[in-house]
Amino acid sequence: MARAKERAEQTKEDRCEETSQRDQVAGSLPKEVTLRNAAPTRTITWVVKASKLCNLRCRYCYEWNDLAKRDRITLQQWRPLLIAIRTYHEMIARQSEGATETEICWHGGEPLLLPSDYIEGVMALEHEILGDAQLKRGEYRNSLQSNLYSVQKDKLQLLAREHIELGVSLDLVGGVRLTAAGQETEDQVARNIDLLTKLGIDFGAIVVLAGHTRRQVTEIYDFYEELGVEVRFLPLFDSPLNEAGASFAASYPEMLDALKTLFLHWIDRPRRTRVSPLHEYLETILLHMLGRSKHRYDRKANGEFVLLVNTDGSLYERIDAYDRTKMLGNVFDQSINEVISSPNYQASLQRDVALAERYCSSCEYLGACDTSPLFESPRRDIGEARCHVAYPLYRFIDEYVRERRYTPSDLQRILTFA
Repeated sequence: MARAKERAEQTKEDRCEETSQRDQVAGSLPKEVTLRNAAPTRTITWVVKASKLCNLRCRYCYEWNDLAKRDRITLQQWRPLLIAIRTYHEMIARQSEGATETEICWHGGEPLLLPSDYIEGVMALEHEILGDAQLKRGEYRNSLQSNLYSVQKDKLQLLAREHIELGVSLDLVGGVRLTAAGQETEDQVARNIDLLTKLGIDFGAIVVLAGHTRRQVTEIYDFYEELGVEVRFLPLFDSPLNEAGASFAASYPEMLDALKTLFLHWIDRPRRTRVSPLHEYLETILLHMLGRSKHRYDRKANGEFVLLVNTDGSLYERIDAYDRTKMLGNVFDQSINEVISSPNYQASLQRDVALAERYCSSCEYLGACDTSPLFESPRRDIGEARCHVAYPLYRFIDEYVRERRYTPSDLQRILTFA
């Protein structure tokens, strides 16, 4: 971590002015808070597993068993997938009061191992099927999540040219994110972050909150704050090697304590960068104080929020990923209308309703909370009646701001400049 911090120091001054302006925009409150009569933008995210092939072997990876596989979604298979994405986007847009946007998230494996001509071929199909004007306006947008271990300048320029947003996975703490040969990766990724900076390419970051990172969350946050980069701390979830005794193992109480520590550190920073999920949780407490609501994560009433497409075209809700008994359908073989009218899809809606009724119906934060934390990637050891992270963090943050007599205006100021 020390070497990575040194490299951050070399680049932070160049980014300060640009980041200050961006943070004011990126950290702004939801539209339902700042604009009383404006409907919020409706976002649909398609997480597309274009390939599982990866050059790393991160010990906590849920794709661990498939990381050597070279099969990928073909350009011929991308066509029906993009038609499904367009059809569903148009369906939701017709019934939404506000604007609708669709994000296509390239996931893996390591998407930057895909050849440039493959990425260019997919983007050509997007321009054909989704529309040049729609892509330019941001109705459809692309993002790509990378370990950033092996990058080529021309491929980064391709992402920039096609306006593909980049996310970087970097925990900063060694021992877990290793190459296939067992080598550490952090210093190489830090050097590649320098390259992003020199090329003027913005990026966001993801840190897995687990046994190896939970005691260093404040130092990790400070690294990203120095760079002016938004960061998400993602609690550890089920994976083939995530067993008791694993070097990265962490219980929910341990991860919860780490997020509390991070919140106390973050809230007092004179110049914050946006950090998820704390930013969203503080927004929830603000809405709760104001008696306002978000659009609920209710697939039956409001449509899909996040869909996952596997390399074979199988379609899943995030919480049910790769469970063939709960597969929604296959977008290579079925139209999206056939999928959503299928018995499997209807059964998934019924499971969602039952789950929300069981855990959310009596929650004091229902409304301000959109119930989405209940439908994130699961773990076997939840063992609680409520959300394993979100609910206790809501209570912790709620008590904190009330004890210190924060007003809604105080919270809005924190969120606007966070």
